[in-house]
Parts: sequence; structure tokens; C-alpha cells
Amino acid sequence: MKWILMLAIFVGGIFYLVNQRKQEVINAEKERLAMTEQIKTEEPVLPASQEKSTALKFSAQTIQTLRALTSDSNEKVRVASAELLWQLQDEEAANIIKNMFSTETEGATKQQLIEIIQRDKNRASLALLMEALKDYDKETRIKAVEAIGSYSTKEAIPALDHALKDYDEEVRFKALQAVDKIRKDIEALKKQQLEELKAKKEKLPAVKLD
Repeated sequence: MKWILMLAIFVGGIFYLVNQRKQEVINAEKERLAMTEQIKTEEPVLPASQEKSTALKFSAQTIQTLRALTSDSNEKVRVASAELLWQLQDEEAANIIKNMFSTETEGATKQQLIEIIQRDKNRASLALLMEALKDYDKETRIKAVEAIGSYSTKEAIPALDHALKDYDEEVRFKALQAVDKIRKDIEALKKQQLEELKAKKEKLPAVKLD
């Protein structure tokens, strides 16, 4: 009887340890899934437009002058005035730059405009870059593709659809590289977020059950 009792206790102990281990695995998986879901909700989303500047506000007359200078005969003046309007978040800046993509004849000028707008990662700048993807100048299209590839958000991938169907094979190849870069950037961000969540969890004090 004594041996039977000891055997029952032994078997019960093993059963308890196995169940406890299973529960730990289940809890760990639940925690992993919870972290994954949290990371999903924290994926970067592009703001609609630039963050409002606290810089000096220009008068309406000065703004009108700057708008007019975007049609100046001098290329440097056109680009500088467009950049200033963009930085000032002028309500007409996006339309002016969009129009400049259509009217400018020099590819280098349009590429300068791309450099200006890509500094601000938002939907307004992304929309302008999509316009640049339709440009007749190949180098301008490539510049726009590379700029979109720096956005590191899922919203930028559909923006490359036009480039992925471009008639020029180099543009299509650059678009594929840009999609891959965005994918890698997003994965790297998720990995970083997961590591940060784990680090926060490890810093939490253990809860003792009485």
C-alpha cells in the first residue's frame, strides 16, 4: 500500500510538472501574440500633411510674391520659392509643385523638387511623388521611386504601382528594390518594437502571490 501511495504521488508530481510546463508554453505564446498585436497597432502611419510650423508667419502679400516667383525665368529662383512655400506649409504649395512637375523642362529641376518634398514624410508629399512617377524624364521617375522607398510604411508600397508597370526596365527594377527596402524597414521596426516591449517587461517587478 505504501509503495502504491508513493507511486501515485510520484505520477501525480510528474503530471503536475508536465501540465505546469504546458501552461507556461501557452502563456508564453499568448504573450508573444499580444506583443505581436501591439506591434501591429503601432505600425507607422503617414500624417496627412506637415506638422504646423511655429516659425515666423509671412504676410499675405509676401506669400503672393513667393507664389509668383515659382514662375520666374531663373531656375534657382523657382526652386527656392517653391521650397520656401513648402516649408511655410502654404495652402497652395502642393498644387504649385504639382504644376511645376508638369511645366519644368529640366529633369535636374524636378529632381530638386523631389529632394525638397521627400524630407517631410506625409501623404501630401507622397501624392506629389506619385505625380513625379508619371514624368517623361526617366531620371526623375527613378528619383521619385527612390524617394518613395525611404518612407518605411505600408502606405508607400501601393504608391509604387505605377513604377512597377513602367515601360523602362530600370525604373521597374528600382521600384522592386524600393518595395523590398520598405519591407525590410518595416520588419526592422517591428523587431525593434518587440525588443523594446520585452525590455519593458523584464523591468517590471515580479508579482508575488501569498
